[in-house]
Amino acid sequence: MNKFTKITAVSLFALFLTACDKPAENAQQTTQNPQSHQVTLNVNEQNIDDVRKFLDWDAKQIAILKDPQEVLKKASESKDPTKIKNALKQLTDKANEVLADADNLGLKDTNVNLLKDKAKENLALSVIFVNESFGYLVQGKQPTEEEKQQLNATYQKLAASAQELQQVREKLYQILAPKPAQEHAKPAK
Repeated sequence: MNKFTKITAVSLFALFLTACDKPAENAQQTTQNPQSHQVTLNVNEQNIDDVRKFLDWDAKQIAILKDPQEVLKKASESKDPTKIKNALKQLTDKANEVLADADNLGLKDTNVNLLKDKAKENLALSVIFVNESFGYLVQGKQPTEEEKQQLNATYQKLAASAQELQQVREKLYQILAPKPAQEHAKPAK
């Protein structure tokens, strides 16, 4: 398997798992649900608890998947098919735990549920992509040109989707981050 595919798989997973914290208060965010319908997510008093549950789950899944991702990176550097296969299994098992955990969030807001479903879909597709990419290394064979094109198309789709989710995360973190206290000092006379 060529170096590009290995780097691509690891970098995509890293891109998918990145999160941000930035301050702000009340805003509107547009995203796409898994079926590509446009969804407007307003953070308000009715859904703020669901938004917080989603962001807590999101941060937790990033933390949970960080170690298996690092194990996979080291295993791929070793080029040992057994280590890579074990690392892929560990990553897949952890991702399945995260996906199951998302179903237990108890979200009531439809739009927050759509956002959660988009994140779940991206995680599932990322794991499939990483398994397919590293599968060639485990098998000790090079992907055909057609397989490379298919992997590249999947990568492009996932990278765009992961970036979209990252933008949604950033907006939500901005909305929910506490604002620094501002002093309202009167001008001196």
